[in-house]
Amino acid sequence: MAIFGKKNKKNDDSVANESPVIEAFSPKKAKAFFDHARTAHESGGYEYAMQCWLSGLRWDPTSMHGLNAFLSSSEVYALEKPKKGVSKETKNAIATKGDVGKYINTLLDFGLKRLDIGNAIKVTSAAAKIHLKEPTMMLGEHALKLVQNDSKQKKDMYVKLLDSFELVGAFKLAAIAGESACRLDPTDGEIQLRVRNMLAQSTMTSGGYDSDEEGGFRKNIRDADKQQELAEHDSIAKSDSTKDSIVITTEAAHIARPDDLPSMEAYAKALLERGKGADELKAMTLYSKSYKRSGEFRYRKYAGEIQVMRAKRTLAKIEARAQADPTDEEMQTKFLKANAQFEKMSIDELKLQVKNYPTDLALKYKLGKIFFGKGEYQESIEQFQTAQNDPKLRREVQTLIGKAFRNLGGWEDAAITSFEQAFNGISDETSDLGMDIRYGLMDALQAKATKDMDIASAERADKLAAGMAIQQFNFRDVRDRREQIKSLISEIKG
Repeated sequence: MAIFGKKNKKNDDSVANESPVIEAFSPKKAKAFFDHARTAHESGGYEYAMQCWLSGLRWDPTSMHGLNAFLSSSEVYALEKPKKGVSKETKNAIATKGDVGKYINTLLDFGLKRLDIGNAIKVTSAAAKIHLKEPTMMLGEHALKLVQNDSKQKKDMYVKLLDSFELVGAFKLAAIAGESACRLDPTDGEIQLRVRNMLAQSTMTSGGYDSDEEGGFRKNIRDADKQQELAEHDSIAKSDSTKDSIVITTEAAHIARPDDLPSMEAYAKALLERGKGADELKAMTLYSKSYKRSGEFRYRKYAGEIQVMRAKRTLAKIEARAQADPTDEEMQTKFLKANAQFEKMSIDELKLQVKNYPTDLALKYKLGKIFFGKGEYQESIEQFQTAQNDPKLRREVQTLIGKAFRNLGGWEDAAITSFEQAFNGISDETSDLGMDIRYGLMDALQAKATKDMDIASAERADKLAAGMAIQQFNFRDVRDRREQIKSLISEIKG
């Protein structure tokens, strides 16, 4: 079954002397390599096991067993030899041309450094290119998590993952990646359109759109005229003429019933979706007037969000000009001033929302993160201490409280308590969040031990450092920290 190229006529039945150019799909030959790999892994020959797993995957890239087993061998190898990499002989042994070869090579890089965002995105893209749905989803979810936890997230990271997920039909994951890209750049209408498409595809796939069975999606759509109206107002991709038509229709309804709030909302929404000329300003005015007339804060919220969105676009233009010519001191000053004004506007707007929605803990969490990012730790703690009452946010918020107390200085006990609360009951201590909490707790214990010469805190910190090093040897500076803690223990014991 030759799906990756032409069938090789030479050495067709040989395993040991296969050409490094993958030329046929053969689970039988893959299994032979996998058997060698299993034996090598069990005897502690992890590099050779990796070579065999990858050689088998050349013949059967769809094998999830081969993929997971390779990752297991590479994990152990990376812990034992974190800086060595693999030998030239191993690289030559797995060398393969074409798209399958690229997948195998990027998989090797990823296996050795799976916390590297670039490696994770590359292997996901390579898997998607040869339409490996299950591997793409597994590797892509890992990459998505790395990007989401990165302090320097970039839109293009999410877009690459969106592309990969879309290519293999993983529409739900594609929508998640796309929504994250939109949060970083709310002005990108093309990405917003793709996200809507992915959400629609996900809904149709999970909802049985094409099913003829009773309960299928089409069964729910009976009125063709009503469906046409819905399609025009809520379609994923509206044409410019359709948008104009909706604006005209909703404007007429608003003029006919100027005090009817739903009519106003429909008109304002249509203006924002069209986005021509002064449409945003018109929508903002409509919301502001409705707020004054009705007293409903949500209309003030909508108006404020439009203002912040417009200000963000203006700031982006100023920033681009400042970056284009770093020697232009006037433009650099203008950017700094504009950035400060934008930050103040954003914070003031969020404070107003928090005040008017006191039970919305997600808003408090969002405001707390902004304060935390600005180094205003006392203010962030005030917001976080309320936000931690949300079960979905609790663990992450308690972690941030611990970090805030630690950064304040002199609050080591409070930081330790917060990290302990965050860690209590965690299901996977080796997850990104689990490792982050353990590192924070270790750091706070080390600080307390240094300050108070407390042997109990030092020994707890040492135990945490050792545990993290065993699981992820290259995690942050944990190896250096353990050396520091060991020296501290010796100093305390005298």
